[in-house]
Amino acid sequence: MPWEQDLTDEQINAASHIGRHARLLAGPGTGKTLCLTRRILYLIEEEDANASDILALTFTRAATAELRSRINVELGEDAELPYVSTLHSFALRTILRQFRGQRLPQPIRVADDYEERYIIQEDLKLILGNINIREVRDYLSQLSADWERLTADEPDWEQRFPNPAFLGAWQEHRQIFGYVLRAELVYQLKHAIDEGEVSIPNRFDYLLVDEYQDLNACDLAAIERLTSSGLELYVAGDDDQSIYGFRYANPEGIRRFTSEFIPSESLDLEECQRCDRRILDLSLYIARQDPRRIEKRLVPRREAGEGEVQLMRFMDQSYEAYGISMICEWLVEEQDIDPNEIIILLRSDRNRQFSNPIREALEARDLPVETVANPLAPLDEFDGRQFLCLLRLIDNPRDHLAWRTLLKIRRNNIGGETLSSIYRLARANGQMFFDAIEDICSNPSLIPRIGGRVLNEFEQIQSILETVQDDDLTDLSSFIEKFADNYINDRDTRSEVLGIFNRVLEEDMAEDLNQLLRAINVSLRDNEQERENECINIMTMHQAKGLSADAVFVVAVEDEYLPGRAQGEQIDDERRLLYVSLTRARHYLYMTHCQQRTGSQRHSGRTSGNTRRTLSTFMRGSPIRSCLGIDYVNNL
Repeated sequence: MPWEQDLTDEQINAASHIGRHARLLAGPGTGKTLCLTRRILYLIEEEDANASDILALTFTRAATAELRSRINVELGEDAELPYVSTLHSFALRTILRQFRGQRLPQPIRVADDYEERYIIQEDLKLILGNINIREVRDYLSQLSADWERLTADEPDWEQRFPNPAFLGAWQEHRQIFGYVLRAELVYQLKHAIDEGEVSIPNRFDYLLVDEYQDLNACDLAAIERLTSSGLELYVAGDDDQSIYGFRYANPEGIRRFTSEFIPSESLDLEECQRCDRRILDLSLYIARQDPRRIEKRLVPRREAGEGEVQLMRFMDQSYEAYGISMICEWLVEEQDIDPNEIIILLRSDRNRQFSNPIREALEARDLPVETVANPLAPLDEFDGRQFLCLLRLIDNPRDHLAWRTLLKIRRNNIGGETLSSIYRLARANGQMFFDAIEDICSNPSLIPRIGGRVLNEFEQIQSILETVQDDDLTDLSSFIEKFADNYINDRDTRSEVLGIFNRVLEEDMAEDLNQLLRAINVSLRDNEQERENECINIMTMHQAKGLSADAVFVVAVEDEYLPGRAQGEQIDDERRLLYVSLTRARHYLYMTHCQQRTGSQRHSGRTSGNTRRTLSTFMRGSPIRSCLGIDYVNNL
């Protein structure tokens, strides 16, 4: 396909830019991913670039899969593809291939979210003794923040850390179990480049970075290091859509781009191909409340309709759920909207306290509905976690965290004291965790009374691993399916777990088991864009990033949640999150708010315990006035 086929004039101009660094400001629905795809085609067709000369970095695994899929369609099945990856995966891959320093445990193994919460945090609480799990979580969050904001590079950082004992305990623990945290991957890449332990990849001539506004200070520094080798940098994004403040993403990076990369040029996509006029008008009203944003022109396509936009007020969440279900039924039966083209967005959904009433109301009308949760959640349940750990041991029989997890979760009469004894033995002998297990199996008396339990469990796990030692792992999908058939008894659980692995296999094009497991480890989990087919999807606002639908509901547009407890710059994050949520809608946009929230919802939001709720400050003075939701529903 010719690179310029079916592009607008502004998209042609943006895709064909050459000769200097460039920032593409692309508002919602303007065709950013299409433009990035066609730019790659342009470089290959018009600039005689090889696919291997091009590196494209995205923020989420889902975004990587979409961009890679589009490029594959455009270039053809048999064509060589550019290297497309998330920034975290690229950092891990580069470190794995080149890093030879002593700062990181070897071999490098990324701890996933489950291991961080149920192994690392719990162990640190026991090691320190006088600290609770919330404090441990806060200190680990502080550690991540120091990497992401680069404050860990400041002089005497370790001495200024709030709890030096925690830092020492964590460094000891990571050495015994041999892991790195996902939050430090990009920091370690940047640090390794600065220290000369990793050379900047020089086989690429062009670097494309998607969602540039979602990068934090550490990410931006890593991109700068990559660019310093002579790459031509082309970034795409929109400061109005920077919503990952929890990982210290800052829109100032994309705002400062033209002053930090010289020479460079700013390109724009101005025509929104997605939203109808009234939807776009309201969304821009929200965005323009930020005086620091880049003012940009965003107009609807010429063929855009007016669109349906409603802000509805309900007495409480029961009436709200009833109203949403009635409108969904009307959309499906009277407007011929496919259920899959309806998304219901929530600011948060702890214990599904917001999604359950809505889901029950939809099910009462026989409407298909799914609540989109953490796409990797089945791997946190017993069967899924045991299966994942066994796969990790098939890949690396000395995976310390996998052994530690299996000893913890399996029915083996091994408790916390036994696990602590193994840890103390490893620490006393300067060993890693699996080394201590091997010593105990050779001499169970090393931990009297309970050493025999460790030996028995070790032999049982080894017997499982021996059943697959002659299996062919070249057909990875078939091997995983066969292994799951043997070790996940529940059919539904097995189907969910296999669905995860098959999806990651397809999206990441993993060539072997090690690559597959790495892809799962660096996934952003509940911030990945996932969508269930053939049903109405209920999800959080963050999960909707990158998605669109004919009809979108934004639930609980109330001051207690938006901006909620946010302060300072965090308020800007919440406003941008609302803007992103509104701009997911093509034709129908419904916002709801309640006068009061009762039951479990009473104990949510900024004024937990108080039933009264008020309209979000972001919506006050908007061109859309709040109406009685029940009146609107009754008049459908």
